[in-house]
Amino acid sequence: MNCPQKLPMFCSHDLMSRQTINVLRLLLLSVIFCLSSSIATAAEPGAHERAFVKALELFDQAKSPDDYRASARELESIVADGVHSGAVYYNLGNAWFRAGEFGRAILNYRKAKPYRPRDPYLAANLQQALASAPGRLPDPPVPWWSHVLFWTDWFSASAKIRLASCSLCLAAILFVVSIVMRRRSLISAMAVALIFGIALSAECLLNDPTQVHRAVIITETTARKGTGKDYEPAFDQPLRDGAEFTVLTETIDYFFGHFEGIGDGWVRKEDAAR
Repeated sequence: MNCPQKLPMFCSHDLMSRQTINVLRLLLLSVIFCLSSSIATAAEPGAHERAFVKALELFDQAKSPDDYRASARELESIVADGVHSGAVYYNLGNAWFRAGEFGRAILNYRKAKPYRPRDPYLAANLQQALASAPGRLPDPPVPWWSHVLFWTDWFSASAKIRLASCSLCLAAILFVVSIVMRRRSLISAMAVALIFGIALSAECLLNDPTQVHRAVIITETTARKGTGKDYEPAFDQPLRDGAEFTVLTETIDYFFGHFEGIGDGWVRKEDAAR
């Protein structure tokens, strides 16, 4: 009489234990996959590493602006191959700064920031380049969502992708576990993981470091009201090295941008860097 009563309880407990083990195994595999995939995509070919070392050697041996430009060109060949690295952009900024090309230095320091958000040397060098640029304009207003997602600046671009992926995977797994084990207490943990993952995913989309919407003037030029020298100047004064702007649209030869504090205008692409 007692055995039939105990048997269902034992079978139910055994089934739940196996389900729990399977869920935990799935969680572990998901986390390992997220980490291993991010490490695989971060690896650079040996050719890029050799070019990077060569660029650093050229920088250390440089004695003139042209020597620093040679170092910068070597680093730009790495970027041209589709490599996005905080170390590459940071050293590009240093090379261009030593060459006296402050606009290019500012641009590359800003590109390095998403990959090295807490680097004090990067922050100091960027401020020095901004102070040295003759054409510096006021900074644009900070978007409202940046105030809400201010905490995302603690993480690098690659860390945000890993954390977002793992958080969304964890939220899905917690949801399944809460249903299988009938534990409503896991719903709160699932909600936290889901919100964290969605917030990081949204920030990655809004501030994708590979999608550059900002550009900078690299040589003195005149912004115009149209795409051609026959159009009237857009501003009273010419734009100088280091003037940053937001690219609104572009043609083959021109950028149409918003220059903070002075307005909108067309500039030749050969006079700007992006």
